[in-house]
Amino acid sequence: MATTHIKRSTSASRLVNYAEKRAVKKDGLNLDIQYAKSEFKQVRDIYGNPGKTQAYASRIAFSPLEFNPQALHDQATVLAVAKEVYAKAYPNQQVALYEHADTDSLHVHAVIGAINLETGQKMHGNWHQYRDHLVHITDQVCQEHGLMVTQPDPNRHEKRSMAEIKLRAKQQPTWKDQIRQAVDHTMQNPLIRDFQAFQADLKQQAVKVWERGKNLTYQLLGTNYKSRGTKLGIDYEKETIFNELASRQTQSRTNQQPERATKATVDSAQSDPGRTPKLPGHPDSTASHSQNVSRSTTSADRTDRPTSQPTVSDNLKQLRQQQRQLTSPIKTDLTKRLRNVSKADQPDQSGKSDRPQTDPSRTDQKHPDRQSAQQPSEPNHSSNDGPNR
Repeated sequence: MATTHIKRSTSASRLVNYAEKRAVKKDGLNLDIQYAKSEFKQVRDIYGNPGKTQAYASRIAFSPLEFNPQALHDQATVLAVAKEVYAKAYPNQQVALYEHADTDSLHVHAVIGAINLETGQKMHGNWHQYRDHLVHITDQVCQEHGLMVTQPDPNRHEKRSMAEIKLRAKQQPTWKDQIRQAVDHTMQNPLIRDFQAFQADLKQQAVKVWERGKNLTYQLLGTNYKSRGTKLGIDYEKETIFNELASRQTQSRTNQQPERATKATVDSAQSDPGRTPKLPGHPDSTASHSQNVSRSTTSADRTDRPTSQPTVSDNLKQLRQQQRQLTSPIKTDLTKRLRNVSKADQPDQSGKSDRPQTDPSRTDQKHPDRQSAQQPSEPNHSSNDGPNR
């Protein structure tokens, strides 16, 4: 049973220096293991492919149940199996292999050159793809040699290194455990529904979190201890956290819809005080409706209304007065026009003047009382006094 790991590095020489110090056995693929650092550099200079990534650090660890770290035969077997794995996974890359026996399990460190010897191009992809490819090849080789194949635990939501496992066996907490406990405490709060609230709550627990590409990075405040969510476990990865927060937001919106409908119904009922709260089918609904009608009728017949509110009769008076004001100039103008028409129809008596002549007889007929008032009446002596002298 073997487990694998791979990550990129900006210095191939640093990886070689670390792996070579404690190696009990070593071997190389497409290079001379004694001159691994210089040959890595020569290939980079020949192909002229500069960049930050110079190599990839990988590791294959075997179970102590299958191999004894102190047995020379087991050490040789493990190194041969590891070389076969990397030869199939990266046949065109430079690979330096260093076997370590300083832990409970035999493991092999591999330094993989980033440049392909045939194309001159660097490895393209991400470490997830590289790891999946390496795991697949490792399982095939282990089956061919009759070794157990590592089965992933579907219930395992935390990833722990060997150092963490040892500290936990001694009942000593680690800084990664502090981060896990803080995240667990934050996610137990149902009010945490977005990433900003998630960050703020973790900050109160002395943990800083931020997005870094497809991952989340956690750091204990005041220290240099930081780790990606992928190294803490599935429950602490970006995809898991974001999916849970999105689910909470959807659930919150679903719960708010019936609350808004209920509030709208209550507001509409309060805005119409004359509406009876009882249903039409209720036996008291008819009586309550009649009471409301009688109350409204009685209030309409009251005369002791405030002066600020005009009555219906006052409104009618104002309306009639406005109508009279509007029709008065119209009537006046119509009267003038009729007089002018009547004067234009009279015959011209003088023939010289255009002014219409008044008819005295018509005047007398129209105003007999006015003529009698202007001329004083004289006594008639012809019948009483006889002839005049």
